[in-house]
Amino acid sequence: RSDGMNRLGQADSPYLLQHADNPVDWYPWGDEALSRAREEDKPIFLSIGYSTCHWCHVMERESFENEEVAAALNKHFISIKVDRESRPDIDEIYMLATQAMTGRGGWPNSVFLTPSGEPFLAGTYFPRPRFLALLEAVVKEWSGNRKAILVNAGRVADYIRDHQSRRLQASQMTPAVFAAAAGSLLSGFDDLQGGFSQAPKFPHESILAFLLHRAGRDDDRAALDAALFTLNAMQIGGIHDQAGGGFHRYSTDNAWLVPHFEKMLYNQAQLAPLYARAHGLSGAPDLARTARRIADYVLGDLTSPEGGFYAARDADSEGKEGLFYIWTRDEISALLPPDDAALIIDIFNISKGGNFEGGNIPHLERNLTDLAIERGQQPEEFTRRVDALLERMRAARAKRPEPHRDEKILTAWNGMMIAALAECGDLLDEPRYVEAAARAAELLWSRARRADGRLWRVIFAGRSGTGAQQEDYAWLALGMIRLYDVTGNSLWLERAAQLAEKMIALFADETAGDFYLTEGGGELFSRPKMKYDGATASGNAAALEMLALLSRRRPDPDHSRRAEAAIAALSGFAAAAPAAHAYGLMAADAFLGGPYGARAFLGQGALKAEARWHGQEVRVVLKLAPGWHVNANQPLDKELIGTRLEVKAAGGHDWSAPQYPDPVLRRLNFADKEMALYEGEAVITLTAGQPRENKEMGRVVLSLEVQICSDEICLEPQRALLHLPYGA
Repeated sequence: RSDGMNRLGQADSPYLLQHADNPVDWYPWGDEALSRAREEDKPIFLSIGYSTCHWCHVMERESFENEEVAAALNKHFISIKVDRESRPDIDEIYMLATQAMTGRGGWPNSVFLTPSGEPFLAGTYFPRPRFLALLEAVVKEWSGNRKAILVNAGRVADYIRDHQSRRLQASQMTPAVFAAAAGSLLSGFDDLQGGFSQAPKFPHESILAFLLHRAGRDDDRAALDAALFTLNAMQIGGIHDQAGGGFHRYSTDNAWLVPHFEKMLYNQAQLAPLYARAHGLSGAPDLARTARRIADYVLGDLTSPEGGFYAARDADSEGKEGLFYIWTRDEISALLPPDDAALIIDIFNISKGGNFEGGNIPHLERNLTDLAIERGQQPEEFTRRVDALLERMRAARAKRPEPHRDEKILTAWNGMMIAALAECGDLLDEPRYVEAAARAAELLWSRARRADGRLWRVIFAGRSGTGAQQEDYAWLALGMIRLYDVTGNSLWLERAAQLAEKMIALFADETAGDFYLTEGGGELFSRPKMKYDGATASGNAAALEMLALLSRRRPDPDHSRRAEAAIAALSGFAAAAPAAHAYGLMAADAFLGGPYGARAFLGQGALKAEARWHGQEVRVVLKLAPGWHVNANQPLDKELIGTRLEVKAAGGHDWSAPQYPDPVLRRLNFADKEMALYEGEAVITLTAGQPRENKEMGRVVLSLEVQICSDEICLEPQRALLHLPYGA
């Protein structure tokens, strides 16, 4: 082409734009490429990656910018480039093919297809000599052994179809099943260095979420210990960007020291609330600090001017992985006064020889609270001093050539981040996080939502494009539910319900009970489902959680029915492989056994109960929807169930008796005498005494019993457990 660009020049993907000036005649995925492959009877070379992928960059430099490789591809193949983040459906199908054919996967994902899109050969990164030899071999086989290729491709395609449509007999999800799942997950726990695998070591956020749920709701101490140990190991390691906040994608070693330096939005969105929840369960200040540093990193580096959240930061700068993030002793000594430099060099293990490419990845041996105590210093003052020095390092580092930032705004990942910021703002008492979440949600509602209620998946360079997939609806709805919980603004709940209804209409598999990833009638040979947790929780797990939360907040029985159907579809897989379904297990356990947290919804949203610390006092606020009430603590009719609050777990405190508000006296339609009621908003208080020296401070659990009524009907009495964060 005269402008030196191939067909990717108008793409809405930074990854595709990175390849727009390659000599390879790339096509984006679509009818034009697939039709041409059929018309010219050529095999397809499909390359799937993303813009912050290190080995994608390497293969581009070695092969896709090379004229010899380009000539071979352009002559004998139709070459298609796909951004896996924009098209998770294509990635899901062809990564499964690569794993089936090679036993492993990764990016770039390099797959050879028939003109009908069926895969017959696959791999990941290929060095140029090997790639050239592979292209030559494929051309030879395509011309001389076509029948065998087509037979093999058909077998792989059949395997993928069977895998995607596979169903297991539903398993009854009893408390014993969830306990067994926790035991299975804990059997894979690395009790020396934390985590749930050997190197490369990923955070496995879905597993941590399930374990923290078990710890909070059921007081599972083994689950809590494993989660806290892992979260602490990560926060002191090199996988945590000690100078700038946020987390890199994974660790290449067992000690969380040397990361793969990409910083993905989805890691931040999943880890921030986990650290906030863990702080609430343990009271450990370092966990709250890390949650804030993740959220502040996103707001500072991955937030667009309009308030949406960018996808990622690259691992590479100036052609080298990690260069932006490493430090030498001389750099720190030149930046900071001698005493401050000595402190940073000491506690962050900055050696002369370095631990990565001649430089140092800053990391701690113990968390800052423990280091302060060892040094005989007050932890809060010590942490403030260290954080001020780290901020100076971050500001100095910002002057270096920065890694590429992928500035596409993905609906699903933004939904995750909206939920994360809303929850962190709530748990950490940081209103600015809630404000940022609401701003992003408004942007997505206005820019990613089409006139017919469908969503776009991508906002990039001022344009909205690429049709959304099932996970986009589920995660954005979850973000709006979290905003409703924190703000009480019913607009967010109504928007979440609209997204849920559209998701059901477009993606529901009414036979299986779960959801497809794509709308029907697409160009893929198999309609994919996202069943298994990967780098993020599966789209079906997110849908289950979203429907379960809606069923407690709105009087729509269909949400509860669909949550039950989704659990049935999940149950057989989850019982067989808990590690691949941890997020769905958490959502199912919360739906069936009750949620964990300081907030509960009863009567399908007629009552919202919320417990909060106010100094030594705990206030339980009951907010009733118009037209609904609960009986007072001392009903005038002895046959009625009164509102009662009890302390089930004391947290090391002695507690005063609950103080109930004065009731409203009112005559109802079905009664011939006045009744004592609470309606609107009612506050119950109780006071915690100073913890005794021989009592270990810990979790506080309150049991609330109410009977919710209107002027016409009374619901069955209900109980809720309110789990307070570690406090007072």
